[in-house]
This record gives sequence, C-alpha cells and structure tokens, in this order.
Amino acid sequence: MHRLLIATGLALAALLLPVTHASAQSAAMDGIRGEFTAVKTSVMTAANKAPESIYGFQATPEVYTFRKMLLHIADAGYSICSGFKGTPGQRPKVDADAVLPKADVVAALTKAFAFCDEALAAANDATLGETVTAPSGTKRPKSYYASHLLAHTSLHYGNVITYMRLNKLSPGEQ
Repeated sequence: MHRLLIATGLALAALLLPVTHASAQSAAMDGIRGEFTAVKTSVMTAANKAPESIYGFQATPEVYTFRKMLLHIADAGYSICSGFKGTPGQRPKVDADAVLPKADVVAALTKAFAFCDEALAAANDATLGETVTAPSGTKRPKSYYASHLLAHTSLHYGNVITYMRLNKLSPGEQ
C-alpha cells in the first residue's frame, strides 16, 4: 500500500511537471498579450466613443487627423505583426490617407488588432528569440516586433487621448 501511494504521488507529480514547465515558458508572452489587450481595448473604446465629427479633427496642420491616426495604428499593426509572424511585408495594407467614415475606420482597427492577436496567440517565450529577416535584409529578433507593437500602439493612444481632450471628450479608458 505504501509503495502504491508513493507511485501514485510520483505519477501525479510527473503529470503536473509539464503543465508548470509549459506555463513558465509563456510568462513573458502572457504579459505581452495582456498589455496588448489593454492598449487595443483603450484604442477601440476611444475610436467607438469619438463622434464622427472629430474624425477629421487636426490639432495643427503638421499632425495627423484623428482618422489618420487611427488608420496609421491599424496599418502599423499589420506591418509589425507580420514581422512578428515571421512574414514581414506579407500583410494587408491600410491607406492611412483615405477619408473613410468612422464605421470603416473602426472596422480597419478591429481587423488589424485581430491579425495581431492571431500572431501573438501562436507564440511562446522561445518565439521571442527567433530572428526575422525583413525584405530590406535587416535581421531582428521577434522580441523587437513585440516590444515595438506595444510601444507604437501605446504612443499613438496617447495622441488619441490628446485629440479627444482637445475636443472636450474623455477617452473612456477601460
């Protein structure tokens, strides 16, 4: 009986070991996915909350309109996440200069964020060290693309907040 308990305990421990090991292999990616979810949710909340009337707003002639900022976020998301997927340059394109209605801008963001979610979902921590060669010949680790996605989207979400505040709107962060 004593041997059976020890054998059962060892068998259970052996079954749990791969689960613990697998979750440890994705700790960094889990954090990246969590941060991306937070910033994309904030961008989508602002894009949905902003009235159509401010989509053409431009704080100064030198900066993007609100619409172009959101379309730029979508286009850059495709670009960055295609690199993370290991297929740089092979991506849908978004014309950030297009004068689209709010519904089309929100749809473009939704699709771009889904593209990035798909890229991030397939990754684990080992993925971050893989090297990707861009069409230009530049070699970068996938960690570059993951960090650039977070930094770029967060940076421009800051612009979105400013544009909304200049129009006396609260971005409605989640």
